[in-house]
Amino acid sequence: MKRGKWNVVIGGQAGSESKGKCACYLVHKYGELEDGIEAVSMTASPNAGHTYVSDSGKKMVSYHLPISGVVNLSLNRRAIIVLGPASLINPTILAKEIHDLGVDPDRVFLDPRASIITTECLESECLSSLSDIGSTLQGVGEARMRKMMRGHKGRTVQAKDSSAIHLLGLRLRHTDEVLYNLLHTEHTILHEMTQGFDLDLEHGISPLHCTSKMINTAMGMAEMGVAPAFLGDVWGVIRPYPIRVSNRTGYSGGYEEAEEISWDTIATRAGVPDGVKIAEITTTTKLPRRVFEFSWERFMKFVRVCGPTRLCLQFGNYLDWEIAGEKEGLFLAYPKVGNFVLELEKRSGVPVSLVGTGPKNCEMIEPS
Repeated sequence: MKRGKWNVVIGGQAGSESKGKCACYLVHKYGELEDGIEAVSMTASPNAGHTYVSDSGKKMVSYHLPISGVVNLSLNRRAIIVLGPASLINPTILAKEIHDLGVDPDRVFLDPRASIITTECLESECLSSLSDIGSTLQGVGEARMRKMMRGHKGRTVQAKDSSAIHLLGLRLRHTDEVLYNLLHTEHTILHEMTQGFDLDLEHGISPLHCTSKMINTAMGMAEMGVAPAFLGDVWGVIRPYPIRVSNRTGYSGGYEEAEEISWDTIATRAGVPDGVKIAEITTTTKLPRRVFEFSWERFMKFVRVCGPTRLCLQFGNYLDWEIAGEKEGLFLAYPKVGNFVLELEKRSGVPVSLVGTGPKNCEMIEPS
């Protein structure tokens, strides 16, 4: 984590890499310092969940608010959350998040140019064929399209004009100015990106089965209005077996050269005990996730386009269940995990600085 810079946590695959856990771990590590993380920023939208599991096992899930930002508010009384102008807000869901997570709305800055997901946006997506490609049908793509079309394809509402947003008590500020003022005075910021690089509209797997935006480091800076000179560390989060959303009623796409496999195959390889279920369900749609072999072609494209300076390998226990729950020690003691980490570093030239071994915040190894 580079002090006084805008540091990024970004998913290197098709989402659900456990970015939230990585970001929360960093917040815990640096947030309690006297010059800790002053702000966590994000481009908010309700189509992707961010999860944190405390050391005691308490689970917290957010959609609009960066979950690491919520945790940071409890560690640093000066900390704030900053939501940029490319955010797409469902006021009802955001209000519930603020209430359920106990967030003081006065500590949340929202750019006045953020777009509101209206009832019309939700209805339009539900009537479309987007479910065939695995859309979460949260009105996000429709709201983004209406903003790009400057209202010519349907009504568009900005946060500054939304009575529901004003009732929430958020601080409406141009977030480029908020972030600049912090960075100019050498405060540290963490940015939690949504979704994952392989869903990038221009650089992802397939534009037919991607999201409606670009998801890479440069785009994250552009969306928040942060100048390149302020870029700090880029934490690339990956998993040994990438996932994709459910097929729903159609086809949600493949994974380049990587073969689709089953959760039972992973369990057998890792030595998962009988009776332990590892098959995953998506946070938003509650549908089973498809799972694939690791794609080295996609991984290297992520490295080239996003420029990670550090890697966080999550789900190390999917390689070897013996490492499950470990909090310290040498990952090389687990050959399947160690060999995979060394191959990541050899191919990318980027150090693996964290290895996740389970869902809890403390279940993380820092390779020495």
